Amino acid sequence: MSTPLHRVAFWCWYVGAGFRGYQQQQGLRTVQGELLRAFAEAGFPRNPVVAGRTDRGVSARMQVLSARVDRFVPVDELAARLNARLPEDVRIHLVRPAAPQFHAAFSATQKEYRYVLGARDAGDEGRLREAAALVPGTRNFRVFHFKTSAEQPRTVHSVEVCANAPSPSGRLVLRFVGAAFARHMVRMLVGGMTAVAKGEVPLDTFRAGLLEQRLFHCPTAPPEPLTLWSVGYPPGVDPFTPGEREAFRWPP
Repeated sequence: MSTPLHRVAFWCWYVGAGFRGYQQQQGLRTVQGELLRAFAEAGFPRNPVVAGRTDRGVSARMQVLSARVDRFVPVDELAARLNARLPEDVRIHLVRPAAPQFHAAFSATQKEYRYVLGARDAGDEGRLREAAALVPGTRNFRVFHFKTSAEQPRTVHSVEVCANAPSPSGRLVLRFVGAAFARHMVRMLVGGMTAVAKGEVPLDTFRAGLLEQRLFHCPTAPPEPLTLWSVGYPPGVDPFTPGEREAFRWPP
């Protein structure tokens, strides 16, 4: 007789500096590799589904996983069982029951990324804000992502330049909120925006890259200051409450 299973959602966080990205790679330390090992050692043989992969050096305040686990294992014990087998730089923050149709990736409707800019990297704040204001919309961002991602329209809801966000003194935080992001898309948008702010790329060139997909030399910003901040789901599907989302402080 097969073991009865139910679907659960895992809120996972990790500090990206010690990993070669999320996706498992032979002989390299990755977030997925650590998670798969911990899941197997904890007696959960089914591999979890991830909301989205992150690149080398990128952190996650809120990465979401979904998996089916033994119905007789109490949900409130899962985090402790996994964290006992995980290293200090990747942990399970919360585990919640999920709807049968919940899928960490396919059910997601929104993601937020945050990028911390040092004073030397930000350039002129006024020009940075001008560039940021051009980004939101639904369009083909092909100039601003690696060609390994599919070329298709994507929607960016907002880009904010936050001088007062929680960050070390003298730094700015860029908040990107969108339905989906291609590979390296946030980092290339940051690279283009800061190139405008530092006077290296004219604003009109950046605008033409966005609106007309006109190619230009767009630098890719370093990965370490980037964090996957949150993954959003529709009401009634989201396993996590607004209060739980708001209460978690990063870095932990």
